[in-house]
Amino acid sequence: MKKQIAILLMFLMGLNFTFSQKSEVYNKLKSSIDYGKKAKEFANSTLNYVEKYYHRTSSDDVKSFIRNAKTEIDNANSKAASAESDADDAGVKANKVNCGDAGRKANDADGNFRTVKSRFDDAYAWFDQAQNEENIDDSEYKLRKAKSYVEDGIQYLNSALRSLNEAIAELNDCN
Repeated sequence: MKKQIAILLMFLMGLNFTFSQKSEVYNKLKSSIDYGKKAKEFANSTLNYVEKYYHRTSSDDVKSFIRNAKTEIDNANSKAASAESDADDAGVKANKVNCGDAGRKANDADGNFRTVKSRFDDAYAWFDQAQNEENIDDSEYKLRKAKSYVEDGIQYLNSALRSLNEAIAELNDCN
């Protein structure tokens, strides 16, 4: 009888440990989603400043809108980096608890976040060049390039967020 109770206790402790580990994976996935959503908000705010640039009322507004766009894309990049880190952690933890499908989806998100960061870095560089440009036509060309990188980054953000939601579904289905 004591042996059966000991086995039952070990089994229950194992279930609690597994549940706790899956809970950690879920928390990392959720945190990555939250950071990803915040990155998207900053990226969309960046695009709003680009639109304001095109509807400016004075030449003084030009540098201000570009400076604000640079700040917003830098903030978006920072949030994307945090999202990438949490997605990577979730992937590692999911694989440790034998939830490989959730781990693969988290790793997909991690890769997409790395691409987001690269696109946002490129956008920042183009904004920086546009801000320092004296010729308005050259400045607008560089601004269009920056905008294109932001839009591309947002597409990868959407893919990353989709993968994270899929990872949560896979985690819920994992035994």
